[in-house]
Amino acid sequence: MIELYLTQNNNSKNEAYGKHYPRVSYKQTLNIHDMAVHMAEHNTPFSEGTIEGILRDFVKCTREQTLMGNTVKVDNLAIFKVSVVGNGCTELYDTATDKTITASIGTLAKNDKTGPAVQSLKLLAQATGEYTREELNKDGKLGWTDKAAAEIAAAKAAANSGSQSSPQSGSQSGSQSGSQNQPTTYALSISISGSGSASVTKDGNAMTSGASLSEDDEVAISITPAEGLVPTATINGSSIELTENSGVYTGNFAMPGQASSLVINTGSTSGNDDGDDGLDKD
Repeated sequence: MIELYLTQNNNSKNEAYGKHYPRVSYKQTLNIHDMAVHMAEHNTPFSEGTIEGILRDFVKCTREQTLMGNTVKVDNLAIFKVSVVGNGCTELYDTATDKTITASIGTLAKNDKTGPAVQSLKLLAQATGEYTREELNKDGKLGWTDKAAAEIAAAKAAANSGSQSSPQSGSQSGSQSGSQNQPTTYALSISISGSGSASVTKDGNAMTSGASLSEDDEVAISITPAEGLVPTATINGSSIELTENSGVYTGNFAMPGQASSLVINTGSTSGNDDGDDGLDKD
C-alpha cells in the first residue's frame, strides 16, 4: 500500500494557495543488491549473486546504449532515453566572433549569441505497459500515514469543538480575572523521517517530541538532507517555508493554539513545491 501525508500550499501568489495536497511517504530505497535478494525469494533457480550481476550488467548496458542515442524499453516498466537541456543560442553564426553554434556541452557567456548548444544531458524514463498512469490507477492501493490520519482527526475535532461552543455573556466574560487568562500550553508532537538529519529548537534549546509550548512560541527547525534531495516540513498539515543555504534548510513557525503535529521529511522528493499545483514532483 502507498501511504500518503499532507502538505498545504503556502505561496500566496499561487492560485492553489491554502489548498491541501497529498504526498507519498516513501518507506525505503532498494538498491540493486536489495532487489536481487527480493527477486531470489520468488522461487527462482538463480542465486542472489547471479541476479545482482545481471542487474548490474543491465544498468551498465542501458547507460551505454542511451549514450549512443538509442532508447531502451523495459517492457511493462519504462522507456529510458537521454535528452538535452539547451542553452538557447540567439544565432546559428555570429559574424562578430566568427563562431557557429556547436553540438557540444557548455555554458554561454552573458553576451554570447552562439556557442555550445547544450547546457547538460539528462536521463528520461517514460512509463510503459503496466506502469502507465492508467494501469497504476487500477492497481494502486492508498492510505494515510498515522500522522496524516491524526492531523485529519485533530482538524475534525477542532471544527466540532468550535461549532459546539457558545459565546459567553458580557457579565460572564467581564468577571474573568487576569489569572484565568494565562496562556495554555500544548504538547508538540515531532516526527522526523528520511535519510538526512534535522533539529528542532526554541530559544536555541533543543526540543524533543512531546515538549510543552505556549501558543505563538517561536520554534526553529534546521534540516540537512541527503545529497540531491529536498526536505519538507509541516505543522498540523500546513507547509513550513524552508530557506536553503549551503545545503542546510531552515525555517520557523509560531506554535499553534491547538493539537500540534510537526512532521519533517529530511529526504523528500527533489524539486521545489513553492508553486504547488497538486502534483507530486519527482
